[in-house]
Amino acid sequence: MKTKFTLNLGFTLLLTVPALIAQNTRPDPKFHIYLCFGQSNMEAGAKAEEQDKGEVDPRFQMLAAVDMPRLNRTKGNWYVASPPLNRQENNMGPLDWFGRNMVSNLPEDVRVGVINVSVAGAKIELWEKDTYTNYLETAASWMKNICKQYDGNPYQRLVDMARIAQQHGVIKGILLHQGESNPNDPQWCNKVKGIYENLVTDLHLKSEEVPLLAGELVGLEEKGRCAAFNTNVLANLPKTLPNSHIISSRGCKGTGDGLHFSTAGMRELGKRFAIQMLKLQGREFNEVNRPGLLSASTDQVASSENATRTIEDGGTGPYPALMVSDSTLATHTIFRPKDLSPFGDGAKLPIVAWGNGACANSPWEHVNFLSEVASHGFLVIAIGPMPAEGQKGGPRGSTKSSLLTDAINWAIAQNGDDKSRYYRKLDTAKIAVAGMSCGGLQALEVAPDPRITTVMVCNSGILGNPRGGMSGMPSLTKDHLEKLHAPTIYILGGEKDIAYNNGMDDFRRLNHVPVFAANLNVGHGGTYGQPHGGDFAKVATAWLQWHLRGDPQAAEMFKGEPCGVAKMEGWKAEKKNIP
Repeated sequence: MKTKFTLNLGFTLLLTVPALIAQNTRPDPKFHIYLCFGQSNMEAGAKAEEQDKGEVDPRFQMLAAVDMPRLNRTKGNWYVASPPLNRQENNMGPLDWFGRNMVSNLPEDVRVGVINVSVAGAKIELWEKDTYTNYLETAASWMKNICKQYDGNPYQRLVDMARIAQQHGVIKGILLHQGESNPNDPQWCNKVKGIYENLVTDLHLKSEEVPLLAGELVGLEEKGRCAAFNTNVLANLPKTLPNSHIISSRGCKGTGDGLHFSTAGMRELGKRFAIQMLKLQGREFNEVNRPGLLSASTDQVASSENATRTIEDGGTGPYPALMVSDSTLATHTIFRPKDLSPFGDGAKLPIVAWGNGACANSPWEHVNFLSEVASHGFLVIAIGPMPAEGQKGGPRGSTKSSLLTDAINWAIAQNGDDKSRYYRKLDTAKIAVAGMSCGGLQALEVAPDPRITTVMVCNSGILGNPRGGMSGMPSLTKDHLEKLHAPTIYILGGEKDIAYNNGMDDFRRLNHVPVFAANLNVGHGGTYGQPHGGDFAKVATAWLQWHLRGDPQAAEMFKGEPCGVAKMEGWKAEKKNIP
């Protein structure tokens, strides 16, 4: 598509969208807002393909209906509409392509905002204002847990968010995709009409100005298990609700389960929602390549990466990771999400600097572990050049703790360099130092740096005799622990671990900061080489999500009695200054 902003202007807009909105005392008639609800297809489960990746046009925005700590999004605030648009555990859905196609076909001074309150598996009754509790009381526990994010009332959350949105723009329509859980309900159309009328009343809308668009379910040609709903139920909606319009799903590809659309199917369905809405607004639809994405020319973002490789499958997190060698930091290996487009001023990547076992000049032993951490939305920078495929061992000689500081300084500089792929994508206020064995001592040595947010010490601890370690090992004394100022975790291999006594002695001595000791009796080698880094990666990732992202679910792994770690098979947990 044609670039509508220069890259610098795009970044300026990303920075200033909340401020601009806050300054507007009157709703902007050129800010078009759409309310959206439904079940799993509207909730969004499609993974982005290459054509869907890139910098989203800042004219397309989303109002967070729930807190999304992993993405640094707060309920009730506007953000550029990088996926996910519903909740942080979701992916892409028809709303992504609806909004992208809308901004690609509307004048450049018109913005589009969406509010999505969708719940997988939910019947339409969940959004009935006066009777939703009757349904929710009998719902499965997993659905109740989803609804807790909406304070148990998705309809009211949609209304509350819509009222915030009305301070900034004008509601132009309602989008619905639901029916798989009401496939044979003869009253479905009447129920939708009731929800629509409640929204119109509660938000003081004019029904003739706010159409409702309802999408068909997976069709018969795709072996849709609820395809009969399209003809037997949904087809009657315009008769019941005259200002409603049906969006055909014919030709929209499914995943094969008979219920859900594939990424290609979602992309087409979202485009069809946009085509219908534009038609109702008297506008023609024009097909564009990569709708709603800004195009950055190759000379605007310098490429300094000279080698990349995917470890295993890229990790289990929502952001498949790459291992990278970068010519501007040839002394280190970088692990990062392959697609950086979801990250910007609304959602930044925290920084993790890693030291290797034996203070080695290669992270070859830890690549599964580090890739897994990165896949959850972190920039991980490990000491040592990128290891070759199948490499065992690294360059001779030990490394210095100062290389961890070099990694942090590099990341901060990259975040401020408008020629860098990391420009304004890193959270330079959220930094962890971490390491294994000798690398854990390196992390402890630089931990007093005031920029450090948290410390992670794996299979390590300060020796009682600082000169009793291997050559090149940091010569720290136990007095050094007094210099720590940030929450600290020790992840140890139990009593089989040669560093167990040192680490647990550190734990006993630390009383002035929050400190956690997690032990799995696997010995000094940990689980780093297991698929996705094994259990050590699960504990480490949860700690980082809590302390670098403020994720309350991750915090439950360490808070309470018993905490989540203590409930994991084989693990023992001790803590101080942690509830």
